[in-house]
Amino acid sequence: MKPLLMMRAKGLTGPLFAKHAGIFGLSKSVGNSIGGVRAIAGWGGSEDCAGNHETNITIKFSGDITYTNALTGINITSTSGVFTSVSAVGTGTDTVVYTGTWDVALVNGDKILWSYDGDVGDYVDEEDEPLVSQTFGPANCVALLLEVLSYKVVQIETPNGSKVIRSAVIEVQFNQAVTASGVGGITATVHGAEQVVSLSGSGTAILKYTLQRAIFRHSVTWAYSSALGNIQSGSGELLGDVAEQIVINLLPEFTVWDYNVGALDANTDTTWDGDETRFDEDT
Repeated sequence: MKPLLMMRAKGLTGPLFAKHAGIFGLSKSVGNSIGGVRAIAGWGGSEDCAGNHETNITIKFSGDITYTNALTGINITSTSGVFTSVSAVGTGTDTVVYTGTWDVALVNGDKILWSYDGDVGDYVDEEDEPLVSQTFGPANCVALLLEVLSYKVVQIETPNGSKVIRSAVIEVQFNQAVTASGVGGITATVHGAEQVVSLSGSGTAILKYTLQRAIFRHSVTWAYSSALGNIQSGSGELLGDVAEQIVINLLPEFTVWDYNVGALDANTDTTWDGDETRFDEDT
């Protein structure tokens, strides 16, 4: 005679049995990993520390989740205080952003802890499996120092009268999204001549500085004075002084303007004239 449990389990089918198959000791994949969907990344701010750390907590899960009551079962604390959530968005996706306030402002060194109580919360995965109770430590974006990762010339073509300029853009990449309202504090040179520049890319991790003069194979530098500029992260951290940096210039050999740095119009003109000589790659 077969054990009663095995006899009953053999004939059981349907959603109820599938959802609770583990009770009968049968193998079942829950969610997209053993133990179901879990928090796998998080930030005390928006994703990758791009947003305001004072009002947002972002949690990224290992799969899409849905919920009816976003805040039930959620507890967020730091070393010094408690985060009171007032709303959350992200149901149907793998990322939930909680908006609220800290009773004690985050500072560098604080540890953040996000926890979910599966006994009272209603978070479920794509297979309608309830999320288990879990805790996760989001990154404290206040502690993420703002840094420049790279400086390089990007290849774009810009018109200059009847000529086509190979590139006139320096791309500066940061380790997080930054904002800047202008080009204050920036000193950019091409072949030793200081350039007038314009800015694009504020609000992203890459700032692009369009120069007045084409770059081609010329030596290019970039420097920043914090006293004159306002480059800052989403958390409000200001970029410190950056000494003159050599900008990587990997543009293909095409055309070079070899001009006299000492000429009166060396850093202002944009037309072919007597202080410049054109070189093609085959000369």
